[in-house]
Amino acid sequence: MSDLENSNTPSSVLFVCTLNSIRSPMAEGLMKAAFGTDVYVQSCGLEAGELNELMVSVMGEKNIDMSGHCSRSLEDLADTSFDIVIAFTEDATNAVKAVFDDSDTDVETWLTPDPTAGDLNVRAMMDNYRAVRDSISMRIQRKFS
Repeated sequence: MSDLENSNTPSSVLFVCTLNSIRSPMAEGLMKAAFGTDVYVQSCGLEAGELNELMVSVMGEKNIDMSGHCSRSLEDLADTSFDIVIAFTEDATNAVKAVFDDSDTDVETWLTPDPTAGDLNVRAMMDNYRAVRDSISMRIQRKFS
């Protein structure tokens, strides 16, 4: 019996935020780092945004290379099935529920602040990004380990 059969770990997870440029790619990278190829992991946004260099930088601090991340929209993955979808905003939750309405997919909301919110200098913004990364990492460990 594999470790996955003895855990709370699903076989597939989708993380969804607004633009697939900060929160959901962080979660995708953290989940892949924690579970490798044992879990199929994707991320997307309500819309596809651009690669966020600060996200790449703070993930690099944990030796997770996100420089090749390609942003996707929820529409891009609407025909893919997942065991669980985790949304980081209320808007994302509502969109996910509409897309996966007729499926057995579990939908959870992990409200997570936008690290770019407010009038911040780069140092304060980096601290916000780290806090979001670490919060998502802890939630992944609590939920799936």
